[in-house]
Amino acid sequence: MPTEQLDGTADAPPAFSENEVICSPAAGDAAALLGEMVRRIASTRGMADPEKALAAVLERQAAAPVFIAPGVAVPHARVDGIGETSVCIAVLPHGIRFEGSAEPVRLVILVLTPKDSPAGYLRVMAGVARKIAKPGFIDGVVAMKAPGEIAASFLGAESRMDGEVSVRDLMVAPPAILRETNSVKEAIDTVVATGLTEIPVVDKEGDLVGVASARAILGICIPEYLLWMEDLSRFSNFEPFGTLLKKESSTWLADIMDDDFAAVQADSPAIAAAEALARRRADTCYVLEGARLAGVVGLPRFLHNIFRD
Repeated sequence: MPTEQLDGTADAPPAFSENEVICSPAAGDAAALLGEMVRRIASTRGMADPEKALAAVLERQAAAPVFIAPGVAVPHARVDGIGETSVCIAVLPHGIRFEGSAEPVRLVILVLTPKDSPAGYLRVMAGVARKIAKPGFIDGVVAMKAPGEIAASFLGAESRMDGEVSVRDLMVAPPAILRETNSVKEAIDTVVATGLTEIPVVDKEGDLVGVASARAILGICIPEYLLWMEDLSRFSNFEPFGTLLKKESSTWLADIMDDDFAAVQADSPAIAAAEALARRRADTCYVLEGARLAGVVGLPRFLHNIFRD
């Protein structure tokens, strides 16, 4: 059967057909199942060293298992000796135990990408996530008996995935949020508690209006004119910091927050986040829906998505 595209894009489309569908596999545990799936891809697509690829999958799965919905696992790895991003799907009506999953896994989608494919896995994930989000999709696929029927649910003119990766596919929830009515004291408490160097500030509607940074707080204590002095040793007891301590509860974030920050719309292409981070030399890009804060893309996580996932 000809290979079809999971994501409908022309740039190195993932390889997948009914030959890469396994219904009710006999494997009794996750490792055995993943071995069977890797070998299925190897026999269909060709692979230099299937056992090495399996070791990479098991290592990646043990370090950071991915479950995109209850009962749906997406193990993956970058491997040598494979020419294109390849997918194998296993349907398990009775479920199988995967470490890290709160419930038995009934649908496994294995993704193998070449070492030099920076977005192959992300594109498959983007397409799969949109399919999985459809009400009843998982139960419908799990109930199917024929590989061709399962493959058709992921492929075909009517159901072909849109694999374009958007900023929304990379973002995570903000680990902390402050309100513009919060005080500097509350900002300091949040920085100390979370270890974050900057925290988004929103108004009562949830619109992003600024960023409270540890650097800005430091700037209150050591204003620029003090930095002109060649010798700050006379402040060895941190007197400027004591001044802030006296007024931290009555100084508002609206007075010190920064309104110049990296931000992009959630439905922008993922590369827009990279551009915003690079252009502003920022560590965090804020993701918006209109003016409302929807999530964040941190530079370390972005690099992980592109170079390691």
